[in-house]
Amino acid sequence: MITKDSFTVEEWAQIVSAPASIGALVVTADPSGPFGLISEFKAILSSMQSYVDAHAGDSSLMAALKHYMSNQPSEQEQEQLKQWGEQQKDQMNANRPKTPEELQQRVRETVTGTIDLLRAKGADENEVSTFKAMMVGVAEATANASKEGGFLGFGGTLVSEKEQSILAQIQAELG
Repeated sequence: MITKDSFTVEEWAQIVSAPASIGALVVTADPSGPFGLISEFKAILSSMQSYVDAHAGDSSLMAALKHYMSNQPSEQEQEQLKQWGEQQKDQMNANRPKTPEELQQRVRETVTGTIDLLRAKGADENEVSTFKAMMVGVAEATANASKEGGFLGFGGTLVSEKEQSILAQIQAELG
């Protein structure tokens, strides 16, 4: 059985941030206006929470994620997460993607690394499949969170061609 204690703080942060990375990839495929961005980022968090809540009984990984999302980290964990975040920030600033394709590749590598980490730590294929399905769900919820190409919420389309393209790639790779 896999639990949060199966991972270091840094590894756990990688697991928690992978679905958000997928959602952010959808956001950057065709950025919305300020209100749309707020809706899309809310969709990332709420879809993760909804999925975890719905599947906590199906998977020890989802149960661990639910517990984590429902509780404050300890002071020690907060400090370790802060240090990890600073390292990630410095690394991202030093290696900032220059093209959307480069960003897609980085997210792909992060997600692949996270899935490999889950398997290396003993996650079974059901848990890996459930985690992948959560990431696809986050991508879909993000794409559907805001209309693209309209003005003040009028007109436009719910999922733009660019978002549909990245969503299809995510579904193909994680489905």
